[in-house]
Amino acid sequence: MREHVNLANAVTSVSLAAGFSALLLVLDERVLAAAGLVALSAVLDGIDGALARRRGGDHTFGAQLDSLTDLVSFCVVPAVALHLATPGEAAVAGAVVSAGLVLAGAWRLARFALDQKHGHFRGLPTPLAGLAVMALVLWTPATALLLGGALLAVLMASSVPFPTVPTAAAAVRERPPRPVRRVRERRARHRHARDRGAPTRRARARRALTRHARDRRARDRR
Repeated sequence: MREHVNLANAVTSVSLAAGFSALLLVLDERVLAAAGLVALSAVLDGIDGALARRRGGDHTFGAQLDSLTDLVSFCVVPAVALHLATPGEAAVAGAVVSAGLVLAGAWRLARFALDQKHGHFRGLPTPLAGLAVMALVLWTPATALLLGGALLAVLMASSVPFPTVPTAAAAVRERPPRPVRRVRERRARHRHARDRGAPTRRARARRALTRHARDRRARDRR
């Protein structure tokens, strides 16, 4: 086990401990505190991935540990919270949706380990799904909670592409604000018009003023 002791795996272990603590808090009906620990686990999940990529080498052990942590923190904990928040008359529906969240998260994590795509995820990432479920548990009624949980389970198990954080950040950096884009597009159209020999709007305006002045001088001579 000594060869697996490194900073990235230590951060993942702390994330797993935070997820288990969140589960205990959910069982004690302290959902807000549990949601805070789920959010902490999500932050640590991003940190351990960055540390592992910087370290390089074989990430097999760390990837397996990370998947187990994600299953506990972002699937089991939110599913139990959803089940306990469902009223008695909808207990069966709550149990079905809770089981669906765990199964969809497990399938999503197993597929991620085998089919990693650069630039985007296949299916909704489990940290986002777990945080969304905890938010639904805290701030939505039972019907919206069940519908939202079912939708999140479907998105996790689906093949819908979701951009990774580096891809989304690069897209934001490369896409200038709308007014800047409009100015650039207008200048590009003017350059294209000049290259083709077509008069630009400013050139057409100058020609119209020249014709107007010429016509006025002709009238003055008469």
